[in-house]
This record gives sequence, structure tokens and C-alpha cells, in this order.
Amino acid sequence: MTRVEVVAAAILREGRVLAARRTSPPAAAGRWELPGGKVEPGEDRDQALMREVGEELGVLVEVTDWLAGESRIGDALWLRAATARIVAGEPRPREHDRIRWLAPEELDEVDWLEPDRPFLAQLRERLAAAQPTEVAIFFEEEDARSVAGRLEAEGWWTRVHRERFQGEDDDEDQPWAVATDAPTLLLELLVDEYDGWLHQPAEPRHSPPAPPPDLPTAPRRVRRPH
Repeated sequence: MTRVEVVAAAILREGRVLAARRTSPPAAAGRWELPGGKVEPGEDRDQALMREVGEELGVLVEVTDWLAGESRIGDALWLRAATARIVAGEPRPREHDRIRWLAPEELDEVDWLEPDRPFLAQLRERLAAAQPTEVAIFFEEEDARSVAGRLEAEGWWTRVHRERFQGEDDDEDQPWAVATDAPTLLLELLVDEYDGWLHQPAEPRHSPPAPPPDLPTAPRRVRRPH
């Protein structure tokens, strides 16, 4: 019997993994899985995973690592799973009726299909050990949004918001923060370029919030006329 390989994507973002709910066949409807599908002739695993995720969720992903082991589906199908990150687009279900971003403690809240279950322990460990989101601070909104735009152009997730510091009650005096999953080295280069500073990694969403940091004593940067 010919062996057919199936690939699934554990798409990770902000310490969570994306799960998708099936609508068919009837035996699988309402149950959850990691998105993916069969490897077609002439494709390698990475190519198949990128194609399948694009078809199912409308996003471009980059494979970051393959999880250990494989899971059998029926007589001839074997499932491999990889971690991945989104480099373009925002996921929208096309062949499923719902998606969820699950934190490590939420993995057991959904009814997973049996072939996906052997990979959950590895995912739980990776999510729990994931590096927290980095936060870069800037006095000017223009600088924060410029940095966010450059990071997003390279495929990293960002969120721009006002950062509250101790001793700052007036919203207009609060600096701007860029939260991102970009690597620290890249963010340090941009922080230096835009005269900002790198704050300590933020706590994961499911952890209690850290107390606000002290406001730096450095003076505001004065913009020079162009």
C-alpha cells in the first residue's frame, strides 16, 4: 500500500497556536485540527504546508520547525506537524467554520481530532517556553508607526499602543510602544535608529500583568528642522 504523507501547521503567535474547526466529513464536523493537507507529487513538506495553509486560511506562512514523530490516519495516511509563523495576511477560515488562538492552558478546551492529539504535548511545552513579546518605546507616534511598518514589511507581527509609566497621568505625555515578535537584535537596531529604547519583555497574555515601569529620566528628543 502506497504511503501518503499529510502535513499540519501549528501556527504560533503571541504564545498561542491556531486551531481550526472542521465542517466535514460528518464524523469530523465540529472537531478541531491543525490546518493542513496532503503532500502533492513534486512537493516537499514545506511547500505543501505553505500551499495548504494558503488555501485554507488565506495567509502565507513560514515553516520554523518540524515536530518530532508522526501520527497515522487510516490505513495509508501519515501525519507530520510543523510549527510555523504568519509572514503575510490575517487568517480567515475558508474550509473551516471557525478558528481559535489557544494558549497552553487552553489546548484541552477543544475536541481535537485523534491524529492531532499526539503533537499537543510538544506544543504545550513550546508555547510555555516561548519568548515573551518584545516592546520598543518611542516618544513620537510617527517613530513608533514607522518602526512597526518596517517590521511588518519583513513579516513580523506588531501592535502599536500608548505605554503607561509610573508618574505619567496625562495621556499626551505617555510614550508610544511597539509590541512585536521580531527578534531582539533586529529591534535593537531600529531602537537605536529612532532614538527609542527597548523595554523588558512583556508578560505573556495569560500571565498577570507586570507593574508599570518607571519613566526614564532622559529628556525628550528635540526634533531638528529638515
